[in-house]
Amino acid sequence: MTNAAQAPVPTPGLSFAPGAAGPTPAPIHDIVGPLPFFSGPVWLILGVFFAVVLIGGALGWFLGRRKAKLITPREAALDALTRLRGRVSEGSDHDFGVGVSDVLRRFLGEALGLAAPRQTTEEFLVSLQGSLRFVPAEQEALAEFLHRSDYLKFAQGEATSEQRLSLIEAAESFVRSGEQPVNKTNPEATAPPAA
Repeated sequence: MTNAAQAPVPTPGLSFAPGAAGPTPAPIHDIVGPLPFFSGPVWLILGVFFAVVLIGGALGWFLGRRKAKLITPREAALDALTRLRGRVSEGSDHDFGVGVSDVLRRFLGEALGLAAPRQTTEEFLVSLQGSLRFVPAEQEALAEFLHRSDYLKFAQGEATSEQRLSLIEAAESFVRSGEQPVNKTNPEATAPPAA
């Protein structure tokens, strides 16, 4: 047998051999429908959905409660003074003087925007001179309070439980001085008029 008698073997694709009829077509596949997003059981899909909804609701409730718990500087100062009143006979006079002074100075800084927490007593009292923010009687009471607490803080002064209570009461009086009285029978009577 000779080499000339062998027939060419057809191969897929283009064939340019003599006597070839043309390109061999590629096989055609049928169209595939849409693939499912999740092929698990329906109860599992619903369970995951409800778990996400419950977690989202609980998170929203928790964050909403946290936001509602924000308290005003006046409430924070009154709470701190109540805690000091609860332990009025405990601790050193120095620590008590520092505590009661810090509460009032923080209130003045946060609620009224004054520089009381950063200034010495004398600097603060000088900055109030000529100010219309406080009437002269309030300025005198504030000066008396700050000098008495400075006596405990810096001069190693001593105070009885009654003197400590009077300092707490002076601070509470000053913090409450801007509050509007609450009418328990008609709370709307004390509300400011609407513009």
